[in-house]
Amino acid sequence: MRREEVNKMFGVTDRQLDTMAEEYENGTWKGHVGTIRPGRPRVFDEELETISFRIPKSRVQEIDRSARERGESRSQFLRRTIDQALPA
Repeated sequence: MRREEVNKMFGVTDRQLDTMAEEYENGTWKGHVGTIRPGRPRVFDEELETISFRIPKSRVQEIDRSARERGESRSQFLRRTIDQALPA
């Protein structure tokens, strides 16, 4: 997920985050962090299943190039592409 998407999800801008970070580092921040959970954040609200399949190396290189252009990981790119192809 790109930074802009995370900011939108939490309703903040880079400028607001920079201000909060500066206040936190100076010891003047009055905010609350909340519960910190170790590990990666969940991508979905349901259990995930791993799938694997073989495709030509040239297609993998094209997937990686396209993902990089969009600022996504290979997994993010593939999940988004599959979501677009399947009915809602």
